Amino acid sequence: MSLRDGELAHHIRRLGNHELNELLLQLPKASFAALVEVALARPVLPAGLVLRFEPTPGVDGWTVVACAPRRRLGILTRDRDADGRLDYRAWTWTGDQVQLSGISSWRRRGDAAAALAWVTPVSGARCLALAAHVRALPDTALHELLWALPRERFDRLVEAAYQPEGTAA
Repeated sequence: MSLRDGELAHHIRRLGNHELNELLLQLPKASFAALVEVALARPVLPAGLVLRFEPTPGVDGWTVVACAPRRRLGILTRDRDADGRLDYRAWTWTGDQVQLSGISSWRRRGDAAAALAWVTPVSGARCLALAAHVRALPDTALHELLWALPRERFDRLVEAAYQPEGTAA
C-alpha cells in the first residue's frame, strides 16, 4: 500500500458520521447492499449513541430517549417470564412490539433499549454502526470500497484528502 492510500483512508476516517454515510450512499447499489449486509448483520448499540431512561407514568417501565439531540424512541416495559425471571420488552411509539430474529424479550434493560434503537430510524443507530464499520476496515479494503464510487466523486475525494492542512476541502 502506498502512502497515498493511507492518506485517503485517514481522510475518510476523519469524516463525520453523516458525511461518511452520505458518501457511502453514492456507491453503486450492489456495493452498498453488500456493505450493509455485512456491517448491519446484527444489532449493536454503537458508540456515540447515548440512551436515557425516563419514568413513564402509568407503565411499569421507561421511555427510551436518544440524546444529543433528544429523540423519543419508544417504551420499555418489565415483566416476569413463565419461570418468574424479570425480562424487558421494547415497544415502538406506534405500539408495535420490537422483535429481532425472533427475540422479543431481553434479560437486560440495556439490551432491550439497544433493540429498540436498532429498529427506530430516528435513533441513527444503523447509520452510526455503518460508519463505525467502514472506519474499522483495513486501509486496502477501504480503498477498494471507495474505488466503486463514481469516478468524479472518487476524484473529488482524493483531491480533498491531499489538500494541505488548514485549507478548505
